[in-house]
Amino acid sequence: MAKCFIVRGSLAMCERHERIGYENGDFSMMRRMMLTVGTVAIAAMSSSAFAGDCAGCAKIAKAGDGFCTGCGKGQAFGVQLTSQKLHAALAGEKVDAATVKCPGCKAALATEGKCEHCKSFAAEGKMFHSPVAHALAKGKPYTAEQAGHCPSCAKGFKENGFCSSCDTGFVAGRIFEGKESHDAAAAAYKTLNSAAEACKKCEGCATAMVTDGKCEPCKTEFKDGKSTKG
Repeated sequence: MAKCFIVRGSLAMCERHERIGYENGDFSMMRRMMLTVGTVAIAAMSSSAFAGDCAGCAKIAKAGDGFCTGCGKGQAFGVQLTSQKLHAALAGEKVDAATVKCPGCKAALATEGKCEHCKSFAAEGKMFHSPVAHALAKGKPYTAEQAGHCPSCAKGFKENGFCSSCDTGFVAGRIFEGKESHDAAAAAYKTLNSAAEACKKCEGCATAMVTDGKCEPCKTEFKDGKSTKG
């Protein structure tokens, strides 16, 4: 509707200046100028209409992780996020074990465990401050085609389930070895989705949910994704 308005308005102005131009001998230049204004306005609206086609967001969607500050949205483990703070809380930091000085962190990197001193977790050569991210990061990216070798695995991949025959489970497009690892990831995935939803009301609570932390404004502490208030 706005596009038609601008086109009509530009042409109306051109028609007006056409009459003036005949009197001033300036018609051709004025008409070209007004048509150019109308064309630029239409081009600007077309660009705005495709503003959602962000290259950064497309890259994030493909990777399943990242945050586009320009668009204010991102993903972590395939879950849509609208908070950069929440995404940062879930992000892992790539570390070189040879340069790590903390004995607890060194041990955590070797076992994909937790450093009690630093309250950090290790998985896939990265350190995390979120137990939710840690549980999910232990899984390796997997595809439906790869899971197709076994009917039970194929079903598990679609439903975030577990294949007892192969002793492998699937959560958010990742494969996990053993029931314990899978169940922890499934619980973490549920918490992550809850945090993404909670972020609409309170970013602090959402972040605390994935870090077993405390939302200072709300004075609410969280453990395993749930408020300790009960």
